Amino acid sequence: FLDVSMAGAKTNFGNIYGENTPQAYVQTLVPIDYGHYHDRYTEMSNEEIAKISKGKKLTALELGSSYGNTTLGYRCGYNWDKVVDVWLNEEKPLNYKFDFHIIAQDISENALGFGKRRGIFDQTIVHDFKNPFGVEMSDALVKADFLTSIMTTFYIPTERWYEAIFKFLSDRSKPKLLAYNMMMAFDDRNWTPELLFAGVPKWSCRRSFNKHRNFTELEQSTHHGNKEAWTMTYFVHFDPIEATSAH
Repeated sequence: FLDVSMAGAKTNFGNIYGENTPQAYVQTLVPIDYGHYHDRYTEMSNEEIAKISKGKKLTALELGSSYGNTTLGYRCGYNWDKVVDVWLNEEKPLNYKFDFHIIAQDISENALGFGKRRGIFDQTIVHDFKNPFGVEMSDALVKADFLTSIMTTFYIPTERWYEAIFKFLSDRSKPKLLAYNMMMAFDDRNWTPELLFAGVPKWSCRRSFNKHRNFTELEQSTHHGNKEAWTMTYFVHFDPIEATSAH
């Protein structure tokens, strides 16, 4: 469903997302330096969430949450080493940095089950992006204060992404924050905020270009021998807009 004719091949890591624990995830991604990006995302997300939290309980909807490594970054402020530690040592308590109700979406019931059992997620939704959003996903998108899609956007068809954004922005009565990244080595769609939100009032954006991870050998062969994948991350703030009466 995704035309990546202009982008290079991407290794299929699908086998690491369906286990009951993140053990295979850790064993696969640690050797290719996946933690580098996690730490940068954690730093940025904590700074941006602080701008809208102000002591309030927030609702977060995370697209493609997997086992909750990104969640532990923005909910607890955990760096990659700490995430691996609490993943592999389930008896260790979690310390929340921000007051969130976490709604986690993923295609893997096992990954969601682990995150819920571990106290990373509060609510889970099994959904395949090939399908339109049902009532539960639609409601979550509307009520979310924070919508995040990290290392997931690649898997979302364009029409589904626009559907998600439309629903997320349908309630502008409160501040909202959107975080997403584009893996340009594998996905050449132009989803810059300037294009996505042309004509949308009262938004601002922070962006950062960072290393994603090391390429696998397969990926190096289709990226002219380059050894690293880089990604652009966007944090888009939407200021509240007062509803106006029709005349």
